[in-house]
Amino acid sequence: MEEPSATTTIATALAGGVGLLALVTLVYGTILYRMEERPRVRQLCLGLLFGLGGVAAMLQSVPISPGVFLDVKAVPVALAAPFGGPLAAVLAAGIVSAVRIAIGGAGTLPGVLGILLAALVGLLLRRLVPDAEWRNTRPLLILGPVASFHPLSIFVLPWEVALPVFIEGGIPVALFTMAGILLLGTMLARERRRVDTEHMLRNAALSDPLTGLANRRAFFAFIDRAVAGALRHDTPVSLLMLDIDHFKEVNDSRGHDAGDAVLVALSRLLQCSVRQSDLVARFGGEEFAILLPNAPGDGAFQLAERLRCAVRDMSIPQDGTILHVTVSIGLSTLTPDIGRADAMIKAADMALYRAKQGGRDRVCRHRESGVKEPVPAAE
Repeated sequence: MEEPSATTTIATALAGGVGLLALVTLVYGTILYRMEERPRVRQLCLGLLFGLGGVAAMLQSVPISPGVFLDVKAVPVALAAPFGGPLAAVLAAGIVSAVRIAIGGAGTLPGVLGILLAALVGLLLRRLVPDAEWRNTRPLLILGPVASFHPLSIFVLPWEVALPVFIEGGIPVALFTMAGILLLGTMLARERRRVDTEHMLRNAALSDPLTGLANRRAFFAFIDRAVAGALRHDTPVSLLMLDIDHFKEVNDSRGHDAGDAVLVALSRLLQCSVRQSDLVARFGGEEFAILLPNAPGDGAFQLAERLRCAVRDMSIPQDGTILHVTVSIGLSTLTPDIGRADAMIKAADMALYRAKQGGRDRVCRHRESGVKEPVPAAE
């Protein structure tokens, strides 16, 4: 039986390396989806993923001379920056370089230089090409050819050693590197578009279309987690329920456009007035909820007073006129008597009702246990 040629052996091994890298996309989408709110951790995980991809590609390497190996390890390294970020690129290049140094041999220096060159090309193109462009394949048509020049690093070896290696294996490596970047990059871009679409649909389902705040569904999910965490770690959590006073009159006298302008302006004020860890949600109609993790009752009351005054002083331009509104606020805090999310919401709602009954434009705390809930008057 005829032995396969050296070129066939090299091509088969390089093709196997490219195929092995396709497995990277299976994990890539999962990391993007689950690490959306932790960008630094996401970059570290993606750097580890691309680095391990480069190591896996080296498992398919072809020894072409003592200590010199041909593989497509540059493919995931070049793609790490565009699809993972600068930190991911540095980590991936570091992992692959460290493994190549551990393998050793005469090809160590050109191998490491090729890895660093591929990472540098990826970083440079990520800086030059807007991030949104990497959701399609056009930038890959530049990255692939440019990164495929990395086999030229073999010429740091003596000419009489480097030239035969480059002629026999450098050109196939360059071609498979280019093909691998185009193939794997296309798969990564498609996976990124899929994750972006899922995030968009999820956010649409959990946000209010007018104000952009969390909607009622998102609020209930958040308060359940916050209360469970507060009970587990014995930390305070407070809830504010806000209602715009006489909002129906705004709609009736000025129209629904004016009402929408009031809702949007109030939403922006509330969002800018709380901590990043707090949640502002449109609870329904003209009613808003603000969940305050790690906030005791006194601190939450002071915030509620500041918000009430800020709303009262707010000027809302609308069709050549200036609108002014006030809010009533009810406050509840997690206590032994109010130890569940639904009890907190009910207590804050009762306090809000008392603020309305007491003349509006005021803040009321929830009453202690044993006090009967007032019966709302018929409107």
